[in-house]
Amino acid sequence: MAGMTVDVLAELSDLELDSVIYDRLIAKMDDWYHAREVVDRWSEPERTIFVINSTVGEVMNGGFNQFFYNSAGSDFYDIAADCFRRVGANDWADIVQRACDIIDSGPGDEIVERWGKRSELKHEEAMERFSASYKDNPLNDLDKEMYALNEQEFFNLLIAYKRANLAAFADK
Repeated sequence: MAGMTVDVLAELSDLELDSVIYDRLIAKMDDWYHAREVVDRWSEPERTIFVINSTVGEVMNGGFNQFFYNSAGSDFYDIAADCFRRVGANDWADIVQRACDIIDSGPGDEIVERWGKRSELKHEEAMERFSASYKDNPLNDLDKEMYALNEQEFFNLLIAYKRANLAAFADK
């Protein structure tokens, strides 16, 4: 989508802006195996939105267990809560931080142990272990808290942040 100037972005509806920025960030990710290194080279607004999208996508799809199991968690868990705070989504940030605190603790070690070393497991066994890791998982309660938050309010915060930082998302 060449030709995306600040003026062009400013004219987009909220839904269009959200979609265009998401598409542009995905297109900009040129090395998924080194996502953190790539994202660390981006502007703060780009990094913020990408990390938020990665976190929310994983959590809303399969909970924090999935977020930490997949690369988004290992790549971004240490900066995710700060990204949510940066856009003013403090309730979301608090839940993300509590999930990160769990994964960095003894219960988190138990969760990771249940997953097993994926490199040593056949795909089917890895998926079975991952699925079984949801049982009695302390992250499950945080999933419920996240799902109960006001998504429209969150979307509005994201749009306000994007609009305040249009230059970061425009063509250079």
